[in-house]
Amino acid sequence: MRTDWLTDPLFLALALPALAASGLLVQMVLSLFRCCAAFKLRGRAVQLKWWMIPATSALCGLLWLLAALSVVYTS
Repeated sequence: MRTDWLTDPLFLALALPALAASGLLVQMVLSLFRCCAAFKLRGRAVQLKWWMIPATSALCGLLWLLAALSVVYTS
């Protein structure tokens, strides 16, 4: 494993969408504790559906796994 993995463009290309998906997932989970279970996406309120949290968490996990694998296997 290299020591300059944080500045690797491949890692950044995979980690930034994973970070965005993580933020969206946090917004969705926090919206469960509000009265109308709606979160903001691009300034618009989106009503939370039953499948949104599992799908976003699976996507988030996949993106973070790909980012971690890019660090491990690009030596």
